Amino acid sequence: NNATSKGYENENYVSVTFRQSKKDAEGNYVLDEEELQQAFSRVHEYLEEDGVFIFDVNTSYKYTKLLAENTFAESRDEGSFIWDNYYDEEERINEYDLTLFIPEGDGLYRRYTETHYQRNYETETLLKLLKNAGFIDICVYDDYTDAPLCETSERAVFVAKKSK
Repeated sequence: NNATSKGYENENYVSVTFRQSKKDAEGNYVLDEEELQQAFSRVHEYLEEDGVFIFDVNTSYKYTKLLAENTFAESRDEGSFIWDNYYDEEERINEYDLTLFIPEGDGLYRRYTETHYQRNYETETLLKLLKNAGFIDICVYDDYTDAPLCETSERAVFVAKKSK
């Protein structure tokens, strides 16, 4: 476990979901850097002394190489989905339309559609925002492992300690 390997065992943890609400796309990730800075500052403010803040983000590799301009579809017992992905490299915004087909019985399915937006933040930007919020001992890992972030990492996990 990353927190334990960095000497954070028996520490206080906070779980936070960074979301914003908009009329046209409820539940979107925080797209604005200033709003994310404010969120990090609030987490720092409410985290107990020596508390640890852990969160993850998708990487540039995942947005540009894996999700990119692709469509994904899958059929499972609990339902089916179609995921149409679009990535704007200039704006660094990932948009995807998700269509879900959920069984209701008698062989009928109800269709649900959602649109999601995510900003592709550079690791350096997130490190800067965390430091600006007052966090120290910041580490970045490849997904939820002890391995360092690499060129083909799909998820970056940040572990940051509240300064005293």
